[in-house]
Amino acid sequence: MSTIPYTHWAYFPDRASAEDCAKELADYVTRISEPDPAITPKWQLLAARDVEVSRLVERHREVEAIVTRHGGDYDGGEATYESGRPVADPMIVDRDEN
Repeated sequence: MSTIPYTHWAYFPDRASAEDCAKELADYVTRISEPDPAITPKWQLLAARDVEVSRLVERHREVEAIVTRHGGDYDGGEATYESGRPVADPMIVDRDEN
C-alpha cells in the first residue's frame, strides 16, 4: 500500500472550537495558530498524517465532516514534498524541530 503525507487546513471562530476539533483528530499531528488580523480573524488548525492513497478521498471527507461539526471552515488539504521526499506540512515539521 502506498501512503503520502497529507495536511488538512481549517479555520475556526475561537480557540475552543479548534481544540475540540483537534481532540477528535487524535490520529493526526495537529497545530493550532492564533489569528493574524492582517489575514483572518479565525484560528487556524493544521492536521497532518500519512494517508493511504487508496483512502485519500475518504479521509478527506471524514476530516471535512469533523471540521464542519465543530463549526469550522474546511479549506482543503494537500500532499507536501520537500527536497524530493514526502513530509508532513513543513509548518508542522518546523515547529516540531524548534
